[in-house]
Amino acid sequence: MKKAFFLLTILFVLTAVRSQDYVGISTEITNNNLSEEVNRLREIIKGMQESDLQSDKIKYQRNYQMVLYGIEIIKEIRQGSMEISAARSQNILYKKIIDINNPTSESLGFQLMDVIDKSIGDNVISLPLAEGEKKRLRGQVSGLVEGLKRTFPPLQIITGALASLSSFNTYSTRVEKIGRKADSIIVDAHNPISKEIMSRINGQLGPYVDFYSQLNKINGTYENALYGHVIEYKDFLEEVENLKTMLDKYLNINESIGEQVNEMFDLPNSSRQDFDFKKVNDNENNRSLASICVNVYSLVERYKKFTNDFINIQDDFYRDNIALLNDKAKKLPLKDDGKIDGLIADLTNIKKGNPKEGIPGFDESYKSKITSIVSKLYVLNRTRF
Repeated sequence: MKKAFFLLTILFVLTAVRSQDYVGISTEITNNNLSEEVNRLREIIKGMQESDLQSDKIKYQRNYQMVLYGIEIIKEIRQGSMEISAARSQNILYKKIIDINNPTSESLGFQLMDVIDKSIGDNVISLPLAEGEKKRLRGQVSGLVEGLKRTFPPLQIITGALASLSSFNTYSTRVEKIGRKADSIIVDAHNPISKEIMSRINGQLGPYVDFYSQLNKINGTYENALYGHVIEYKDFLEEVENLKTMLDKYLNINESIGEQVNEMFDLPNSSRQDFDFKKVNDNENNRSLASICVNVYSLVERYKKFTNDFINIQDDFYRDNIALLNDKAKKLPLKDDGKIDGLIADLTNIKKGNPKEGIPGFDESYKSKITSIVSKLYVLNRTRF
C-alpha cells in the first residue's frame, strides 16, 4: 500500500508538470496522454493492492500451519518426554535384572544361601573333625550369611562366607609346667580348613563370583548412563515444560488443538472475499503463538537425540544382560535353565513387545512417537519454504 501511495503521488506531480510544460498543446491530446498514464498507474496500484492481499493471505496460511502443527509437535514432544522420564525412573527392565542381585531371589532357579551351604557342607563333611565341631563350623557360616542377606548383595555374602571359613578355629588344651610346683593350661587354636579345601570351595563358588561381578558391572554402567542422561537433558525437559506453560496462556493443550486454532484464526470465514487476513495476522495472540512455535525446529532435533540416547542406553543394558544370562548364568553349577530362559523371554517382551498380545515394546513406542513428530515437521516445512 505504501508503494501504491507513492505512485499515486508521482501521478499527481506528473500531471502538474505536464500541465505547465505543455501549455499551448492541444487540450485533447494532453487529456488523452494523461488518461493513459492514469489508467496505467491505476492498474499498477490495483496489482500492488492485490499483491499485498496475496502476501497477507500467504502469511496467514503460513502462520496458521506454524501454530497448528507447532503446537501439536510441542504437545507430542512433551508427552514423549514425560513417558521417557517415567520409564527412566520406574525402569521395569532394570527391576527384572536387579532382582537377580537379591541373595534370596530364586529367579535363576536357586537361592545363593543354598549354594553356599551346599558347597561348605560337601567339603566340611570330609574334614577330620568331631561332629560337634562340624556343626559349629556350619552354624558359624550359616549365621553370618543369614545376617548379611538382609543388607548385603551376593558378592559380599560370598566373600564373608569365605572369610568366616578361613578364620574358623578349633581349640585344644594342654598343661605345661612352668615350675616345680606350678602348671599352666595352654589353649591351642587350629584352623582345620586346608588349602586344598579352600581351593575346592573357591572353585565351586567361583562361577557365582564371576556372574555377580559381571552383573554388578553391567548394573553400574547402566546406572551411570541413566544419571548422565538425566543431567544432560535437564535443561531440555525444563524448556519443554516452559513452552507448555507459555501455550497455556492462549489455549488448553489437553483439548483438541485443531478446533482451538481454527477458532483463533477464524478459519471457517477465511474463504470469504472480504476476509481481513492482515487483521488476523496482526492479532497479538496469534503472533505470540507463531513466535512460540518457531522453536519446534531445534526442539525436534534435540528431542530425537534425547530419545535415541535413552533407547541406546536401554539397548546396551538389554544386550549385556541377555549375554550374561546366556554365557554366565547357564554355566552356574546350580541353576534352572527353564527359569533363565523365562527371564530372557520377559526381558525380550519388555524391550520388543508382544505382538500376539498387542503389547508394544519401549523401542516401538518411542520410535513411533519420533516418526509422528517428524511427519508433522515435514508438513510444516512444506509450508515454510
